[in-house]
Amino acid sequence: MFENIKNGWKIGKAVRKIVSRDKSLMLYPIVAVVISIIAFLLIFGIGLFSAFVISGGNIHNPMHGAGSMIFIITIFISYIAIEFISVYVNIALLIAFKSFINGKKLKMMDAFGKAVHYRKNILEWAIFYSIIIMLLNIIESRFRGLGRLVIGFIGSLAITAATFFVVPVILEKNIGPIGAIKESVNTIYHKFGQTFGGVAYIDLYSFIFVIAGILIILGSILFLIPVLAVFIIFFIIGIIFLIYGIVYGATLREVFRLIVYDYANGKALPKEIDVKTLNSAIKKNKNKTINNI
Repeated sequence: MFENIKNGWKIGKAVRKIVSRDKSLMLYPIVAVVISIIAFLLIFGIGLFSAFVISGGNIHNPMHGAGSMIFIITIFISYIAIEFISVYVNIALLIAFKSFINGKKLKMMDAFGKAVHYRKNILEWAIFYSIIIMLLNIIESRFRGLGRLVIGFIGSLAITAATFFVVPVILEKNIGPIGAIKESVNTIYHKFGQTFGGVAYIDLYSFIFVIAGILIILGSILFLIPVLAVFIIFFIIGIIFLIYGIVYGATLREVFRLIVYDYANGKALPKEIDVKTLNSAIKKNKNKTINNI
């Protein structure tokens, strides 16, 4: 078991080296966050205004009566929009990555253009996923205290595990949400082995930058405010470290999932990934021969 986790760790390092060769891939998570924030503010603003109008201009309690239903619908639409944007951009990221490792660097707009082909299944997935999240929130609201925390943790863990390979599945098979869930769970259960060591490596690597950024920000606030110029410099450095860690981690995780999923389904590996190492960390169909690209 520990040997498999160690091999998964090596795979995570190899994925980091691949992504380091094309840092433009890190722009995709940034674009996803920016567009998601804009979409959320726009949808929430429209929803709040609609609730205000329906409530008869009650500025103190616009969510009363029919206004509360508008608010719930607004939250649901926000979930759908954010999930759609996230998956769409991640699909574009993986398209760009696949093009890159095949020797052709793809412009971001071209990658987004190719991702349009998957828009129907991405939308279906966004609606399906948002319904699951809303149901989980409703179930959580029925509990109090520790019970609520436990239900929330178990539900979130189950959803995260079941949807781990959904984005690569949509990219490779272009199927609906139920089929994507089944394929994701099947890949984890039958083929994934102990490559979660790679996820641990990616999370730890990105976490170091996040923690460094937080410490620099806190240190600058606590000790450097009297020296304004120095405070601003260190505060900005802390923000850069924080954003870099989050964005780099998000990019590595998506690429890692694609590589492992493709390998589990008999596709070629990037040359940076050692086949023997991955063989040792994953349950592989013996009838399939895997080679490096």
